Amino acid sequence: MPKIKVDFEKCTGCGTCVDVCPSGVYELDDAAGKTKVVAEDECIECLACQDQCPENAIEVETD
Repeated sequence: MPKIKVDFEKCTGCGTCVDVCPSGVYELDDAAGKTKVVAEDECIECLACQDQCPENAIEVETD
């Protein structure tokens, strides 16, 4: 299973990860104004979130 790391100092809450993830791994946390991982076990390791995050705030560690 992959390990997803979000750098909350870099994250601007733009929602790109939410939009590009085909598995619904992310949601925006309205209170914090940042993304949050809600279904890490659903990650299919496509790396779309990591590749398309404009702030380079997401790192997906795969096996």
